[in-house]
Amino acid sequence: MLRVRNSLLIGAIAGSLVVAGSVSAAVALGGPSDTRTSITVDCAVGEGVGDNQVILPGETLTITLLNCEGWTVEDQDALDAMTVSGGGAPVNSFVVPGGASTFAFTVDDEADIEVAFGGDDIDIDVYFATPAADPSGSLIVTTSVNMPVVIDDFEVDLGSAGSDIDLGGFADCHMEAGYHPYQALPIVISNDGDFTFRVIDVTPVDEDLQWGQPYYPSQDFFLAVYTSFDPENPADNLVDCNDDRDLDNVSFVNGGVDYISDDQAPEFLSPLTAGSYTLVMTTYRSTSSDDWENGQFSTWSGVSDITWTPTPMTALFELWGPTGSIALESDAGEVDDAAEPELAATGMASDIVAGTVAAALLLITVGMLFALVRSRRRLPQA
Repeated sequence: MLRVRNSLLIGAIAGSLVVAGSVSAAVALGGPSDTRTSITVDCAVGEGVGDNQVILPGETLTITLLNCEGWTVEDQDALDAMTVSGGGAPVNSFVVPGGASTFAFTVDDEADIEVAFGGDDIDIDVYFATPAADPSGSLIVTTSVNMPVVIDDFEVDLGSAGSDIDLGGFADCHMEAGYHPYQALPIVISNDGDFTFRVIDVTPVDEDLQWGQPYYPSQDFFLAVYTSFDPENPADNLVDCNDDRDLDNVSFVNGGVDYISDDQAPEFLSPLTAGSYTLVMTTYRSTSSDDWENGQFSTWSGVSDITWTPTPMTALFELWGPTGSIALESDAGEVDDAAEPELAATGMASDIVAGTVAAALLLITVGMLFALVRSRRRLPQA
């Protein structure tokens, strides 16, 4: 058995969401210019990986069709939600006119759209997101957790590779056995109370939320909190964790910005006593550090046939709990002076920041360093 361990200083967490590089049209049939309210569908290319497009109630989705002359567009739920370019009454179906290499229409309701010609069809399923309820307490931390291309991993139940496990025996903590890249974030709780840990947005964009986007591991993150984290024994000292929240297509408002997340994002409520903890962000799917760097999953993963263009991935993370009860630390247990000393840029409520400073608690800061410890055991060579 060979274990390789080293410490890798990744750097301070930025005080705003780190946006990963755009996904190219060569990888995703949904183009890099697509947004929540505007997508382009090319009938000459065909259907994308993801069929869904999730918008907020009251929003209108603009769909631009390319190379779709003569194709029939139909809303199969019969709600007359589509309006062709140029206005007019909403319709349930229409045929793209000949000579219109580019043709646009809008959708202002949930819809089950099929764009079809002969034996070919392209599905576009439009859904409204449901506003998420605020957890108990106050929003005390918002930060973006970066999962870089070069990253360390831990292993769990490697002998059970090819199956799912419940980490530490927790029923809501499913993950594939094998390797998992991770980031570890030390935190200090100063007051007892109930704390909600949740991810409200990821990059690259989730293929279950935007039409035509490819699958990335960031779409199925796993979140855990420990009294102390040992990457050689990732089931030890586990307090709570989650891989999938209960609700699908939920929306959040943070710092005046709207975000949408699906049911594969982690969220959990945990009662904690005052003390030191470690938050760990990792993946549900198995992928070693080397595989992650090459854009592939472990050979035994349930999605081993899927590859991706290696790119930094991020999770926008919120922590709710008693006001002024949390601090983020470097691995040395001290505030990092090199980072921006404010959370407002990521949506931290200004009254929370002001109240904390006024109380002279000095317990909230974005300055932190990720100390990553690699723990790996390679499979024997054939």
